[in-house]
Amino acid sequence: MLNFRTVASVALAASLLFGGAFAHADTLEEVKRHGDIRCGVFPDDPGRSAIDLNGEWQGFYVDFCRATAAALFGNPDRVQYVEVDATTRFTTLQHRQTDVVMYSTTWTIGRENRYQVAFPAIYLFDGQGVMVREHSGIEQLQDLSGKTVCVTENTSTHQNLVSVLARHKIDAQIQFSNGDSFFRGHCDAYSADRMNLATNRANRADDPKAYRLLPDNLSREPIGPMVRNDDPRWQRIIRAVVEGLILADEKRISRENVAYMRERSSDPEVQHLLGVTGDFGSQLGLRDDWAFQMLASVGNYGEIYQRHYGPGTPINVEPGFNQPWSRGGLLFAPLFR
Repeated sequence: MLNFRTVASVALAASLLFGGAFAHADTLEEVKRHGDIRCGVFPDDPGRSAIDLNGEWQGFYVDFCRATAAALFGNPDRVQYVEVDATTRFTTLQHRQTDVVMYSTTWTIGRENRYQVAFPAIYLFDGQGVMVREHSGIEQLQDLSGKTVCVTENTSTHQNLVSVLARHKIDAQIQFSNGDSFFRGHCDAYSADRMNLATNRANRADDPKAYRLLPDNLSREPIGPMVRNDDPRWQRIIRAVVEGLILADEKRISRENVAYMRERSSDPEVQHLLGVTGDFGSQLGLRDDWAFQMLASVGNYGEIYQRHYGPGTPINVEPGFNQPWSRGGLLFAPLFR
C-alpha cells in the first residue's frame, strides 16, 4: 500500500519529469514578483518588432507586449523583451524564460499538443503568399516549375509550401533561407505569410517596387500570442488584453478619447470594459481600470495596426480582414458582459 509520503514523492518526480505539468502554475503572481512581463519577440524588421535608433523596441507585436504591461501594472514600459526565433519561441515558454510570446506564430492544434502551449486569441488574420521579382516572368504558381523557392525552416510555412507544390504537381526546388537570400538573388521566389512578405519588401529590398506578390493565397494563417497551457487564468488575461483592444476598435474608443468615453459613454459593454461597472478586473486578478490603462498607453487595435502596418506606412497593407466585423473584417470580440 502506498502511504502519503510515497504518493507525494511520486507526484514530485512526475512534476519534475514533465516540466512541472502537474504543479499549480500562477503566472500572474510570478510576474508581479519579478515586476515586469517577460515578452518574447523576434528581433526582426521595423513594423513587426525591432529596436529603433533610440534603442527602444517598436512594432505591432511590441505594442501587444506594452498593452499587457499597462493592463498588469498601469505602466506600458514594464516589459522585459526576450529575443526569440522560430525554435526558441516554444522552448523559452517551456523553460519559463518568457511569460508570453508575441510573434507571427500560426495557431495550429499540432503546436498546442506538441509544445504544450496555448493560443488565447487571434491578433492577425493572414495567409501564405509567394513573392517574385517584377520582371521574373512568374505570373502564377505553375510558373514556379524549375525554379527555386526560399522558405524558413521549422515553420508551418514550409509544410504548407510542400503540400501546395505536391498538390499542383509543381516541380520547384525548396531552399531553406530567409528573405535576405531572396533579395540577394539566391532564389527565384520567396514564400511566407503575406504580411511577412510585405514587411520584408519594405525593409530589405533595395527597390520595393521591383517585387510583387502573386495573387494566390496558399493557406489561412490565424496568428496569435502564445502562453504555456498550464495556467487558465493567465490565458484569460492575455485573451482579455487582445479582445479588449479589438472591442475598443469596434466601439471607437481611442487613445485620445478613452478618458471621455469612460466618463460619458452609456454603452454597457464600454462601461464594463473601462471598469465603470462590473468586476472584470477583479475576476482576472487585475485592477479595475486595466483596459483603460492599456488603451491610454497604446490605443485600440486599429490604431496599433495603422501605426505599424497600415496605408501610409512603409509596409502599406490595408487592414482587410483585420478590422472589426461591423466594418467588414473578421475581428470579433466576445461579449464583455
